[in-house]
Amino acid sequence: MERHEHGRSLLGAWEAAKPANFYDDDRYLQRLLARHVAGDRLARALPSLRQAGADSAGPVSRAAFTLDRPEHLPRVEPWSRVGERTDEVVVHPVHHEVGRLVWRSGILAALGEPGSVSVHAALTYLFGLNGEAPHLCSVACTAGLVKAIQRAGSDFMRREWLPRLLDADYDRRWHGAQFVTEIQGGSDVGANACVARPVAGRPGLWRLSGEKWFCSNVAADLYAVSARPEGARDGTAGVALFVVPRRLEDGRSNGVLIRRLKNKLGTRTLPTAELDFADALAWQLGELDEGFRLLIGIVINTSRLHVAIGTSAMMRRAWVEAWHYARLREAFGRRLVEFPAVRAQLAEMRALGAAGLALTLFAAAAEDRLLLAGAPPEDDPLFRTAVNLAKFTCSTDAGLVVHHAIEILGGNGTIEDFSPLPRLWREVPVQESWEGPHNTLVAQVLRDGLRAKLHDPLLARAQDLLLGAREPRRPAPARARRRGAPHARPGHAHGAPHPGGAAAGRRPGGRRHVPLARRRGGPGAPALRAAGLGPARRPRLRGPDRGDPRGLTRAAT
Repeated sequence: MERHEHGRSLLGAWEAAKPANFYDDDRYLQRLLARHVAGDRLARALPSLRQAGADSAGPVSRAAFTLDRPEHLPRVEPWSRVGERTDEVVVHPVHHEVGRLVWRSGILAALGEPGSVSVHAALTYLFGLNGEAPHLCSVACTAGLVKAIQRAGSDFMRREWLPRLLDADYDRRWHGAQFVTEIQGGSDVGANACVARPVAGRPGLWRLSGEKWFCSNVAADLYAVSARPEGARDGTAGVALFVVPRRLEDGRSNGVLIRRLKNKLGTRTLPTAELDFADALAWQLGELDEGFRLLIGIVINTSRLHVAIGTSAMMRRAWVEAWHYARLREAFGRRLVEFPAVRAQLAEMRALGAAGLALTLFAAAAEDRLLLAGAPPEDDPLFRTAVNLAKFTCSTDAGLVVHHAIEILGGNGTIEDFSPLPRLWREVPVQESWEGPHNTLVAQVLRDGLRAKLHDPLLARAQDLLLGAREPRRPAPARARRRGAPHARPGHAHGAPHPGGAAAGRRPGGRRHVPLARRRGGPGAPALRAAGLGPARRPRLRGPDRGDPRGLTRAAT
């Protein structure tokens, strides 16, 4: 019985050891922000970042378990008490409690000031440590709509809608969604069949009719919708972009009919619907022939960056759960963290998570620089390529990292109410599919490269950073000192053979050793990781290699 109590006490110690503030606990995030965000701007944002870190680690984390229970998931009430069609989306009261915490951080209000995308991304990341939780899709879609209106919206949109989209008061704010996918096309936007017809005598006002197949955050106030003006040519060239209010000024439905909510694998707390537009009033966003460019370049690119942010945050949370578990849990008379295989998994998780965070803040900082310079980010080849590859690599790596964490927790890792890991595991495939699955993104990068060499600026940036990298000097290992051999670490950029050279990473006997963290990601991933990680100071290993492997796994905290 004493052994049972000892085991239970270790689990209690694991719970107690988890951070009370995700921002204060993440020194690597702090260092990246210090590099990418101007000092005065960061100083103004610091109270919000710290409050968001505390809210995310405390009440939001607890609420995420409550909201993910099957009996607490969103539902649709299609009819009012008197038989009127309302299509009201009903959520658990805790949903709104979390929303108030998220919005009060200024996560969207920050976008009202040019050059604040990095701060917005950091706030999103902090809340993203809980996964969808369940407002991050709303934040992403609203951010995309804000940017599109700032870039191409009418005076009416800027005056009437933009202030409400930027409002930090959850109970007063409006939020956005984006509906593009149709049943016949999926990622093939050029196959859109939703039709827009102009309203006579009211320039810029249209009526939309047609079906949309995948409509996340369906309870939003404003929808960014792709549709084909009647008579427009086929393909993406004929697709225009519109904004559809969910309700008319008198509160009645604006021809928005919800068929059903989808029973998704993950992000179940986010209401995702199939719906029909029945002559819904819609406001034209930008010029008709710019619709697809605005949609992909601003709205979808914003969501792709948010997928990278969210999956980077999932990797951090998975590592936090697994690291504290491994250093306290005992098996076969030793702590889990003392086993080399577990340490290797933790190191890989930490490396991929740190790389993901660096990637997203690299891209966000690039967007900030372009906006402050008055240049449209969607026209910049480095930003365009970085966002696509960041979405691809981060969402891919997140699956491996979360799986590693579940494996380290063993059977406990599969229990829904024991840790957030099962919820994160179910959310990763959804994140991978959002805004274009992997093959779609890779094909786009390939087309860009073949047509206009849009990948060249990113590769040049990565090369500059790699050539300027320096590895901190470390004492030679004891074995090398005894043999009198110089201490060399093969494969480093400065004064060392190329990583692919004959001597790189060879073990005694000639067998090549490939570190775990370099086995995934595809040909484009190393360049982007280099571009993202390069500007940040290389983390120094702390702690002895034996007894306290903190130096191995906490190197970049």
